[in-house]
Amino acid sequence: MAALAFALVWGAVRMAAPDGGGPAAPAAGAVAALAVLGIWLGLRLLLLAPVRRLARGLRAVRESRSAEAGLGAVSSPLLGELPAECDALVTALRSTRREARKAAQAEAAHVDAQKAWLEAIVQGLSEGVFVCSPQHRIMLYNPAAVELVRAQDKVGLGRSLGDLVMLAPIRHSLNQLEQRHAEGPDAAREFSAPFLCTTVDGGRMLNGRMALLSDAAGAVTGYLVTLVDVSDDLALLAHGDGVRRALTRDLRGMVGNLRAAAETMVDYPAMAAERRAEFERVVLDESRRISDKIDELGVEIRGHMLGRWPMADIHASDLARCVAQDLAESGIRASLVGIPLWLHGDSLSLIQAVEALIRRIAEETGARDFEIEPLLGDRRVYLDLVWAGAPVPEGLLESWLDMTCSQEAGGQRLRDILERHGSEPWSKATGRPGHAMLRLPLLAPHRPQFVPSPKRLPPRPEFYDFGLMRAHLGDETLAARPLREIDFVVFDCEMTGLQPMRGDEIIQIGAVRILQNRVLTGEGREWLVNPGRPIPPGSIKFHGLTDADVAGEPPIAEVLPAFRDFVGEAVMVGHNVAFDMKFISLKEKAAGVRFDNPVLDTMLVSLMLDGEEEEHSLDALCDRYGITIAGRHTALGDTIGTAELLIRMIDRLEAKGLTTFGAVMRESNMAAELRQRAAIVAHGQGAAG
Repeated sequence: MAALAFALVWGAVRMAAPDGGGPAAPAAGAVAALAVLGIWLGLRLLLLAPVRRLARGLRAVRESRSAEAGLGAVSSPLLGELPAECDALVTALRSTRREARKAAQAEAAHVDAQKAWLEAIVQGLSEGVFVCSPQHRIMLYNPAAVELVRAQDKVGLGRSLGDLVMLAPIRHSLNQLEQRHAEGPDAAREFSAPFLCTTVDGGRMLNGRMALLSDAAGAVTGYLVTLVDVSDDLALLAHGDGVRRALTRDLRGMVGNLRAAAETMVDYPAMAAERRAEFERVVLDESRRISDKIDELGVEIRGHMLGRWPMADIHASDLARCVAQDLAESGIRASLVGIPLWLHGDSLSLIQAVEALIRRIAEETGARDFEIEPLLGDRRVYLDLVWAGAPVPEGLLESWLDMTCSQEAGGQRLRDILERHGSEPWSKATGRPGHAMLRLPLLAPHRPQFVPSPKRLPPRPEFYDFGLMRAHLGDETLAARPLREIDFVVFDCEMTGLQPMRGDEIIQIGAVRILQNRVLTGEGREWLVNPGRPIPPGSIKFHGLTDADVAGEPPIAEVLPAFRDFVGEAVMVGHNVAFDMKFISLKEKAAGVRFDNPVLDTMLVSLMLDGEEEEHSLDALCDRYGITIAGRHTALGDTIGTAELLIRMIDRLEAKGLTTFGAVMRESNMAAELRQRAAIVAHGQGAAG
């Protein structure tokens, strides 16, 4: 274009002075040249630039499959009705895309309803359920399954069941069922197969049952397994065997010796005194051994049965309210003090035990006002009963344990209820003068005691860095894979600041999985991290996280391995991802992990798609692509927004013919290098000026 403008100006000058001219020739030539240049600049401003913008907008609409993609405002007097007609054409295209989407949604409605129905049933089951492909890839699972395998970071759609449980028994059962299926519908056969397997770490024994899944043509498309933890049952059987052996072998031998000695003493009453003394020692020794063995068995059985009674988590406020209501009829006041905590136990019998103890203390000491205070212990939750008066003597407290609580408790002894909860109470004076307490150690709850509340967070400024390491490009096999077939994990980090080399630390990581070009928001994860240093006030205004939010959270050395397990072998994706990867790389050695996954940057992809003239911040791109982020500037909120952005970008990339991972990485890295070189040149020119 510049060459064409130069040619027009030169031609104007030549035309103004075809034969060299007189004195006025140079002036006339200059006027003509300026006139042509002015015409050229006007054409560029009023015609060429709007046409380029219009073409770029039309290309973006054509490449995008979204029904919300718009053209943008383009106007110029030289274009006449062309922008309006193009906008009308785009509006018609959007309407057609919406109708096509509605038709596709209507076609899939029946399938979605059936899937939702199946998922609702599966989610409500107490057994762990996995639906897998014949290659053991997970296609569906329920919360009970996640709890069962105790490997939340390794459970996800598209991931291998072999990461969770040993596959050998499952392969054997699948082979059996496939052989039965191949025999045809007329063959008499079982349609499911039982099996036993263990978790990968060997920590749990699972009792499972498998059933095949097939399509309308009868082809096997996968299998369904239900799993139940039988570890405790097997442990109970093992302990039962141990008790049986003790009773039938160890105790039988002792009782045999005792009986033989006693029978000898009875049969030979006139035996010598020295000889009789030997038999008496045998009777005494064997009696002591039997007594010790019975005590040992009692301790073992009690420890093994601890917590096996049907129990659930109980909130201390609920327990205290019920106790207070029942005691109020007797003129005894009980109130909850301190921070309400969760307990674990049989709520009815536990309430009756607390009531019985308070009534006995009131009878013994005359106290009428009691405080119930839950406290956190190392591995227990303590429930303290506090009153004004003296502690309960140990002997008296021991005698109370053999009393029955109430008729509603089925005549249960207080000792039985407390032993079931692993509780051995004791009484002592408190730090408050004139007050005493009785402490009940109780089981800790299954749920966390405290859950941080969500906060609305202010925005954070964009940070650009184009030094993404080439070590994260991936291999040739990955480069040839289509984008839609790649498993992605999109992630984002929040930090104490923007200077990783000056001590700033990660304080939050959010991650979500993309499988088969779908964002699995149900598998989103978020980790809070204790940075080991105060969070600067200037940083809090960007992410909203305070020192109190991360107090008690694990350090980054403990969080990174969990995040690494979640990522697995997937391609990592982020917006301006080099910034996040720099923070992570500095902590890999301390955490004992390495993130060598390929990495894709949506900011660089956007730069490659739309060039320098457009803005490429996450906020700008979400506005441009019609994406709404819930929880902007939280790690998980930004992660889900970036994942939705990648899905929309893939449509445009495919429209440009960039269908493989390698092609996208080459083009986006080239765009990044050009941008970086341009920035360096501009900086150098500015310095020279």
